[in-house]
Amino acid sequence: MIASHSSARITGAALLTLVLTLILIGPLVWSVSPTDQNLMAVVQPPSVSHPIGTDQYGRDLLARLIDGGRVSLISAVLIVGGSLVIGTLVGLAATLDGIVARLITQAIDMALALPSLILALVIVGALGIGMGNLIFAFVAVGWPWYARLVRGIARERLSAPDILAARLAGVGRLAVMTGHVVPHLAARLAAAAALDLGYTLGALAGFSYLGLGAQAPAAEWGLMLRDAQMFFTAAPWLLIGPCACIGAVVAAALLLAEDLAQTGGRG
Repeated sequence: MIASHSSARITGAALLTLVLTLILIGPLVWSVSPTDQNLMAVVQPPSVSHPIGTDQYGRDLLARLIDGGRVSLISAVLIVGGSLVIGTLVGLAATLDGIVARLITQAIDMALALPSLILALVIVGALGIGMGNLIFAFVAVGWPWYARLVRGIARERLSAPDILAARLAGVGRLAVMTGHVVPHLAARLAAAAALDLGYTLGALAGFSYLGLGAQAPAAEWGLMLRDAQMFFTAAPWLLIGPCACIGAVVAAALLLAEDLAQTGGRG
């Protein structure tokens, strides 16, 4: 069992490192512009001058893959981070006593009752298409899930015998929360955030594929898939890069989330 967890951690870390190396180190090695068009070299297969080919506008796919990776991953991290911070604060507030905590809990339950992806579509439709509005929409529908998770873990921890003994000994609620509850939350939230990162990246790619996220001529993995759909049979190499990167990040997130969950459970 330990070896299995170690393999999951190593494989996940290796996949994530590979993608991050491509995104962070790639521009230093491959300085081709991701937006420059060359209509004399459209839909070219992989070659020395274009290692993974060109798209229908003659743009270098490797350069677009590198540039699009920064957009995709930074957007996903912003969404997960924003949802995590808001959800943690709201979830901890819901553990307090009184009418305010009950109202917060009801608000969390109401937010979770709404279909998140449809609500995100509504928000983007109201605010307008674009990555900025899409990030806002995903945070707006993502925080309730973290809030419920934090509330459940915190309430479970607050009812533990050692916490009850500390409260009876006169330890204040703030000291209990910061010294005992929040550290206990950290490992569980890290696993949840890792899992959510993979889901969010895939959902972002889906929204961009539908034309609701990044807009041309910007590079983004979902947008690259959308551009490649009409050349699925004639030029399949257009799909390989973004599909491989999305798959690698999602797989890495799942493996790391599994390992973090097991580590947190042992803690």
